[in-house]
Formats: sequence, C-alpha cells, structure tokens
Amino acid sequence: MNRRSLLLGAGAVGLTAAVGGAAIAVAAPEDTEAGRRSQPLLTWELTGGFVPAGWNALRAPRLVAYDDGTLVADAARRVKVGQGTLRSLRNHATAVLRDPANTRRRPGAPMIADVPSTVFTVRGNGRRFRAQFEGLEETRADRAYPAAAYSLLDHLSQLRDRTLRTGSPFHPDAVRLVAVLLDPAQRPTVVAPWPAGVPVPQLDRDEFVAQLDLRGRQARALLRAVPHPDPAQWPVLATADGRRFQVNHRFLLPHE
Repeated sequence: MNRRSLLLGAGAVGLTAAVGGAAIAVAAPEDTEAGRRSQPLLTWELTGGFVPAGWNALRAPRLVAYDDGTLVADAARRVKVGQGTLRSLRNHATAVLRDPANTRRRPGAPMIADVPSTVFTVRGNGRRFRAQFEGLEETRADRAYPAAAYSLLDHLSQLRDRTLRTGSPFHPDAVRLVAVLLDPAQRPTVVAPWPAGVPVPQLDRDEFVAQLDLRGRQARALLRAVPHPDPAQWPVLATADGRRFQVNHRFLLPHE
C-alpha cells in the first residue's frame, strides 16, 4: 500500500519517520521582514508523527496568540484576552524557551516512536525563541523533559481549552487546500467533479501532494463544494483531465 491510498479507509494513517533524540532549541533575532501580515506573538504547533500523506500541511497550530490579544485555537475558534493575560503568557514562554536547560531530555528517558513533536515559538524584545520537544505530551508520565516544559504546556493547554470552549467560530475568507493525487488504479466509490473557480494543483512528475492557499472567491468556491470535510475520510474530486485527488482544507490564520 502506498501513501496515496492511506486516507481511503476511515481512520487509516500513513507513514513518517520515527521519533527520538533531544529537544531542539533556537534563539534568533526577530524577523522584521517576515511579511506584511500580523505576525504571531506565540505559537504552539505539532509536527511529524505517524500521519497520512498531506496531514502535516493540513494540521493547524493548536494555539496562536497575537499582539492584540486574539487567540486562535486549531484554526477553528477565536477569543480575545486582555493584555495582562497576554503579557503573562509571553513572559512565561520566554522564560522557559530562552533557557536551553528547559529543553534537555532526561538521560535514559523512554523513547516513543511515531509520536508528534511539540513546537513552541515566542517573540519579544526583538528576539525569537523556539523549542521542539519530541513526544512531549506522550512522555509526561516519564518526566522526559524538565518540569518547566510541562508547565508551559499546561499554560497553553488551559488557554486553548478556553478558546475552544468559549470562543467564536473562526471563519476567514481564506483557506489552505491540501490535495493528494491518487494512483490511476485506485477507484473510490464516490467521486465529485473538481469545483469551478478553484485552481487545479500543478504537480511535478514525482509529486503527489499539493498545497494551495486560496482567498476570496477561490476560497468561497472550495467551501461551497467541500463545506465540512471529514478529517479521516477525505472526499475525492476528479479534474477535467481524469485525475482524482483526495482533498481537505483548513482556514488560514491571520499571519499565513
């Protein structure tokens, strides 16, 4: 079975590298040329793990915080918090991430394969701090990382839970389309035509996963055709030239 067929079965998952090793910490000057859109103050993301083709492109940050106090969870719900809450979050994240000792994995801690890595990024005072923890949540019972790392995880989890519980729907006029080209031999039972007004992904010869960021009319056309895609069972769309793509999408964040 190749990776292109892995989403056809409900709940099926794909192939990626196993997880192991130490956390990665990075401190760098803040990128003042990052773009014209509002850049996040803090992000909490998951990456990697045992996931299907295209999943990492589709996976939204678990929480993003912006300077005006806007929090967005899972690119699905948003809430506004006060500057005191935002300042507390920034100070906590900066204190944890700027100290390399807080990212060091305990020697002898169990290694768990095929779990995602947790990535925290915070900016402030002209600096950007980023740390990546492999299997942070999955290794908590084993205390694989220092207590400070789990304290930050708890702080962010509380804010994410609050956003998902009390926030308003996050529905911008912008989406990320992820399309996985199926093998010609694959014959899904339900196939819809590629929606008018949505660009067809262009792939090089050896590529089979495409990502397109759509805005305005193109985004609305996709949302009309695929309003609520199932995360486990991606719908299949056929282009005019006979190619079949499994597709899914998520809303784009303000900085994307």
